[in-house]
Amino acid sequence: MANQFHLLSTQRGAISAAQAGLIVVLLLVIAGGIVLLTSIWPPEEGPAPTVTAPPLAPPPTPVAAEIEGPTPRPPPPPPAPVDEPLPRLEDSDDVVRDALGHIPLGTTGQQYLAPGNIIERSASVIYLMAQGDVPYKLLPVSRPKAAFPFSDDGTRVVTDPAGFERYDPLTQWLGSLDFESLLSSLEWFLPLFREAWSYYGEDPAAFDMAVVMTLDLVIATPEIDLSEARLIRREAVWIFEDPAIEGLAPIQKLVLRMGPENAKILKAKAAEVRGLWLTQLSEST
Repeated sequence: MANQFHLLSTQRGAISAAQAGLIVVLLLVIAGGIVLLTSIWPPEEGPAPTVTAPPLAPPPTPVAAEIEGPTPRPPPPPPAPVDEPLPRLEDSDDVVRDALGHIPLGTTGQQYLAPGNIIERSASVIYLMAQGDVPYKLLPVSRPKAAFPFSDDGTRVVTDPAGFERYDPLTQWLGSLDFESLLSSLEWFLPLFREAWSYYGEDPAAFDMAVVMTLDLVIATPEIDLSEARLIRREAVWIFEDPAIEGLAPIQKLVLRMGPENAKILKAKAAEVRGLWLTQLSEST
């Protein structure tokens, strides 16, 4: 449609130029006729005046019609990126490290990625933690070497609050992690996590909810100040006198041993990760 409007305006421009040329010619003819009539019928008195014809104006330069060339075509879109195939589970370690290379993980995170079988170890961690266990041997943090301090006033034995500080570095590390970027970078590997999960004889798709179960255990840890919870000795170990506390899952008792402040931070982070995980799962289906 734009080309048609342009062609119409070009034709109008050409007609206007022709009309202008015709008017000039007619003026010259009229001027020449006047000169001719004056020479045939001179005035009665005086000699015939010499009439000098005005110089002919050069004919107007025809305006070349601007011919619009064809509209250049936009460059073709770049070819769609070809999805790289997932590596085999046994060949995935370097690919996982590359995928997480842009995320600050701290020394603790780098220590976790250093050994091989990253996805298999992670599936094992989830498998054990979903059952309430604490897989110290598979985690980048070790069990505190020193015994947990107790406070004994002669009438009762309770947990010494000074021991809560031992878990400050762990809490600070977990609080510094960008879990949104972490989960986004690992989303591509979800089929491999499910495959590793199936090695336990479980439905591969059950891995997704096992992550939720693990986080729910942490979130559901009751708010108890262990500095007020009485301990009793049973054989060679100390246990909580209150069966409601002693009956908690090991992972929940670990949360309590971190102290109220650290536990609050950890539970908030677990709730954040739970929301991110469920959102990612819903968007990928």
